[in-house]
Amino acid sequence: MRKQERHRLITRLLSENDIKRQEDFVTVLAEKGVNVTQATISRDIKEMKLIKVPSSNGGYRYSVPHKNEENLSERLSDLLQEAFLTADQMEKMVVLKTLPGNASAAANLIEKFYSKKLFAVLNDDDSVLMIARSEQNAMELYQEINSRSQKE
Repeated sequence: MRKQERHRLITRLLSENDIKRQEDFVTVLAEKGVNVTQATISRDIKEMKLIKVPSSNGGYRYSVPHKNEENLSERLSDLLQEAFLTADQMEKMVVLKTLPGNASAAANLIEKFYSKKLFAVLNDDDSVLMIARSEQNAMELYQEINSRSQKE
């Protein structure tokens, strides 16, 4: 697995798991079929600039640092350029299809960046369902997602 793919997987795993130690990363990644050493995880943590935040069940867990809106926009565009397959709109709903394994990260970024236009966002491994607050918002989302997915 390439480093970029591993970093995306780590980001997704952080949203799904309470990872407290580097060894926990090694274990969780191994369960996903990715064998890495603790030293590799240590380098990934530094490169991704992961931070430790208080955990809901005590102690501290790893987390992705909060990004400013400009960086969020860039990350969303980069992800869509890499993983976007199709998008479709019907009334207040927009469906985004991605390469397998990318929908969770896309949904997370979309939800943060378009929070004012969205009522809810649901995803599985390769699809994101966005429910907009209005049909106008859905049309705007559809157009912006398609625009961001274009390779420069």
